[in-house]
Amino acid sequence: MVAMASISAVVRNLRPLEGRAYIALIGFALLMNWRSAEVYELVTAFLAGVLFVWYAFSINNCFDVDTDSKNPVKVKKNPIASGELSFSEGLAISALLAVTGLGLALTTNGTAFAVYVAMLILATLYSAPPRLKARPVVDVLSHGLFFGGLPFIYGALIDGNLSEAEILMATGITLYSFALELRNHLSDYESDLRAGLRTTPIVIGKGRSELLVEVFSVLALAVTLYTLKPHLIIASSLMFAGRGLRVDQRTVYRMFDVAMVGAVLAAGGTAL
Repeated sequence: MVAMASISAVVRNLRPLEGRAYIALIGFALLMNWRSAEVYELVTAFLAGVLFVWYAFSINNCFDVDTDSKNPVKVKKNPIASGELSFSEGLAISALLAVTGLGLALTTNGTAFAVYVAMLILATLYSAPPRLKARPVVDVLSHGLFFGGLPFIYGALIDGNLSEAEILMATGITLYSFALELRNHLSDYESDLRAGLRTTPIVIGKGRSELLVEVFSVLALAVTLYTLKPHLIIASSLMFAGRGLRVDQRTVYRMFDVAMVGAVLAAGGTAL
């Protein structure tokens, strides 16, 4: 029973269900360039990407104990905060994921490997000291890079270069990751406040943060749709209708998510 509990805790520490969207993003970028790479290169790069996503969540769990322990919902998702894993065990798991991921990423080209290293560094600094996630502005910017544009660029670089469409898509994904980070901070607003953190929403307030979520989301859609047809950016402005019609905020966020996924798939589909 103890062994089974430990295995369960290790798996939950990786938060595989929460990371599936980021893993899918890397896989999609690789798929867009499958004609320019060997199968083993695609598989190796994808596995390295999976390990990066798991590392980002694992290292975050290690240094989020102070805030997650004050949030009943979060503590269930963080086995380190709940005491099922020790801090040192969490660090050891994180180190193993990072080293193995780096080893696999070394088999890619030099540019893709450099992006992978940058992703690891940003993900580490985001959660561990100086803990960028607790600093206003840079919390949103760093998250937008290591859990947004950079993973997509890493996958897209499997062929060694970036097309104009891939650059535009990476920009849109980065902007949308800004919105997702603000949404994440807004959901943790009370526990972050009790923990004395100075996240962007705590510094600028909930109202302004919610507005920024919509602004970044609309901009992300506009840039991504531009990849398909320039005139389609007008369609992105329709997403502001939810604010005027007083649609439930969670419904608006789901609409943004669906619209963004559709736009990315449509834009990327042109390259398949």
